[in-house]
Amino acid sequence: MSPRELSQIIAEARYYNMLAQLKPLCEQSDIWFELPVEFQRHVLSAEYTYTNQLRLLVQEHQHISQLFSRLNIRWVYLKGAAYQLTDIRCMQGRLMSDIDILVPQEQIATAEQALMEHGWLHKKLTDYDDKFYRDYSQEIPPLRHFDRQTELDVHFNILPTVLNHGPDPVTLLTHTHMLPDSSGAQTLSPEAMVLHSAIHLFYESEFHKGVRDLFDIVQLIKYFSQQPDFWENLVRLQHSIGNGECMFYAIRYCRIIYQLDVPEDVVAFYEQFRPGQLVFYLTDPAFRKVFSSIYPVHNDFGDQWYLLVLYLRGHLKRLPFSKLVPHLIRKSVYRLNPMKKDEPDVMI
Repeated sequence: MSPRELSQIIAEARYYNMLAQLKPLCEQSDIWFELPVEFQRHVLSAEYTYTNQLRLLVQEHQHISQLFSRLNIRWVYLKGAAYQLTDIRCMQGRLMSDIDILVPQEQIATAEQALMEHGWLHKKLTDYDDKFYRDYSQEIPPLRHFDRQTELDVHFNILPTVLNHGPDPVTLLTHTHMLPDSSGAQTLSPEAMVLHSAIHLFYESEFHKGVRDLFDIVQLIKYFSQQPDFWENLVRLQHSIGNGECMFYAIRYCRIIYQLDVPEDVVAFYEQFRPGQLVFYLTDPAFRKVFSSIYPVHNDFGDQWYLLVLYLRGHLKRLPFSKLVPHLIRKSVYRLNPMKKDEPDVMI
């Protein structure tokens, strides 16, 4: 490859927050030592960031374990933290922006109080945004440790509680595995981890990191499908948890873009969750775009339309229309207030 092409790869991988993941991928393809030193330098720098992040994660895991174990609080690591703490090798190099945990609804108040007594503080929010998080989302307002500056998202569900079709967190909490370190911490089972990743992705309204998020699902499925009962467990959990449209989309674009091998009976099962013709007509080309490349250099005329379609779809899926319109109006008016520009702006 030419220096220009290699430079483009570095730029795009950095944009998608995937630069550190290039090293294990290049090593698996036996091309790492054939790459120019300058290319390796950029990747190794990102790998150093990943290694440091992993060290901080282990440190925070120890702090949280000591605190929650003493109070008999149950907690489940989600997304990036779960991938790294369970040492899923195909996720080596994957960076994360914060630590996500799931806590049973009945223990949320105890967990929040305990965390705040041990140095975790809520980010600065307006009263409206604080109430919005607690009443209309799936988590309490984000926390940041005042000394270590680590960010923690404490969830009590994986979708906003105002949704009638949201999954029951109690069902999800029955599909967990203990970490092998005797800390008491848990992660989701393989099938639940894949379903959660799909639901999280296809309820988003912004897809600037969509390439990385879909690649996560591809890697998870490749890794877990080596277990003989993975696909059977996935379908069984899907019956219990609902939101099959998300997994339909996930399987569709994993197959189209990454040529992922999925059993035909599983593909046929998820066909029943294909959205209506009009919705599919609008969303399919938009998803194809954001999962292939939404890197600014590659933007074509009309791409903003695709982003708008997915932006509106994501908002409508996460909040009932009767609550969405007043919320968006309020946030739009709030943005126009010049006295509030220094305060955070929370959107769904």
